[in-house]
Amino acid sequence: MDGKRRHLYEIDLMRAFIMLCVLSVHTTSFFNSMNTDMTPAFLGMGAAITALHFTREAFMFITGLVLFVTYYHREFHLFQFWKKRFALIVVPYIVWTVVYILFKNTYAQNPDWSPTDLLHVLGKSLLTGDQFFLYYVVVTMQLYIVFPLLLWGLRKLERWHLHVFIASFLFQLFLMWLNKDGNLPAASFTGFGKYLWEYRDRFILTYQFWFVAGGIMACHYDQILAFANRHVRALRAALLIGLAVLWAHYFYDRLALHEPESMGELVLQPIMIPYSFLVAANMWYAGVQWARRRERPGWRWFSRFVGVGSATSFGIFLLQPFPLSYMERTIVAMHRHHGPAWLHFALWPFCILFVYFTGMVIAYWLGKIPIVSYVVGRKTSRKRPALGKVVSQSVS
Repeated sequence: MDGKRRHLYEIDLMRAFIMLCVLSVHTTSFFNSMNTDMTPAFLGMGAAITALHFTREAFMFITGLVLFVTYYHREFHLFQFWKKRFALIVVPYIVWTVVYILFKNTYAQNPDWSPTDLLHVLGKSLLTGDQFFLYYVVVTMQLYIVFPLLLWGLRKLERWHLHVFIASFLFQLFLMWLNKDGNLPAASFTGFGKYLWEYRDRFILTYQFWFVAGGIMACHYDQILAFANRHVRALRAALLIGLAVLWAHYFYDRLALHEPESMGELVLQPIMIPYSFLVAANMWYAGVQWARRRERPGWRWFSRFVGVGSATSFGIFLLQPFPLSYMERTIVAMHRHHGPAWLHFALWPFCILFVYFTGMVIAYWLGKIPIVSYVVGRKTSRKRPALGKVVSQSVS
């Protein structure tokens, strides 16, 4: 890629649909918690959740990709980078941590509203990101801290990017094996090491491959795109094979090894690395194919949806606990009245769409309000932008 600023429309599609898959995981997990373990319905939903568990890694992959596309061939100013990035992530992190704590307390059976207790919870939550799904924001902030070092390293090792990619991939497999099968009890660690092991799911080293892979792809974007154009059928076939292997692995864990569901559908396990990479690659190329058609008359409605979905994806992520909570209370109330089983499954896709589009609409309107827009990670001028301008904002 040259040094000019380049908007990757394919990343817009990835953002919009990965977020839809994130909410599908969280909604499906709730629905499956109401099924009986080891029944066909339970295992079927468990297999669906496992197949959708690429989302965390895929989001981190495109985060690395976008950062390196933006800065790899341009002059880099450290403090300007940190000022721009942290302004749009620290504010929502603090605001939503406070909001989530108050929200949880409101619905708690025995809430403690004492200032001392609330400040204690707030301090712990800000340090660990343990409120709802804010672990992802914690990892992203760590990436912003170490990104200058990653940028310097990939620039210095440009001739050895393939070796770096392979080494990072193998190291990632080792880390995932350590997480699932390493059998390391928490008592094995002391001090800061114990803290890192306890919160390893929000430590940047746990996801190092995805940032490195995204960075390397950004450095050789046009060459990789040309390769994908020539081998698109092989790319799709590899995904189908990967999905079959993943499901076989899931059912083997559950039915043969008798592992609990939490281990069978675990995100941080070795098999999820090649599988998630195949899904991310195929989703990226689907975005490439859409980007080539996005301005055609028959595609404009879809392109409009992708643009809004991409622009509001971070806001949807932050807002999701509220529609999820409303949906869960509604479904539980329905079950108390002994609703039919078919209704339980019929409502499942509608609940996914309810959570997704509720978050999208609220995030979109919050993103249009000056200053308030920071809570959904967007910087908005005092002049209200038109929808088209919001949709077409460049990747940065």
